[in-house]
Amino acid sequence: MSERAEFHVMGQPYDGAPLHYTASGLDYVYLANGFSVEDDPDYGRIVTIDAPDDLHKAIGLHIVTQRRKLTGAEFRFLRKQMKLTQKELAERFDTDVQTIANYEKGRKIPSVSEKLMRILFALCITPSDARAEIMKEIAKQVEQRSTKNKTSHITYQRCTSYPEIVHLWHQNEICAYAH
Repeated sequence: MSERAEFHVMGQPYDGAPLHYTASGLDYVYLANGFSVEDDPDYGRIVTIDAPDDLHKAIGLHIVTQRRKLTGAEFRFLRKQMKLTQKELAERFDTDVQTIANYEKGRKIPSVSEKLMRILFALCITPSDARAEIMKEIAKQVEQRSTKNKTSHITYQRCTSYPEIVHLWHQNEICAYAH
């Protein structure tokens, strides 16, 4: 299990006790604000998230920037945020659906698949006008490495554009939620 991660809407006061946000499928996500709770006599407790898309982008960004292995639940969360089925993701990974299902069930995720998932998600949330420049940078680095080592291994930590994505999201406040 990952350590507790609290998310809040920038510029809003904290609302008291954090809400354990289990709808994400991740057991460590808590919301400090950006939600409302009401008791309905017919339906019971109703929780409303102010900006669910922004929240999910912030959670995904938190996941891909962690320097630890992805869990199966995190892998599933990222896939769902990219609106891909297991079959569609399997095609992009050049593998079969069962392999993707196994990753999501918590079986070992190879580092290459993990890195690819992080990059795919980062590109998915990157504004479209910045995507082309990032892809050019990744291609340039792959080419440099392949001529240097005769292999084309690339990691998101070494890609100079990846930190720029994170910086862009935080500096321009494109995403209302922050970790």
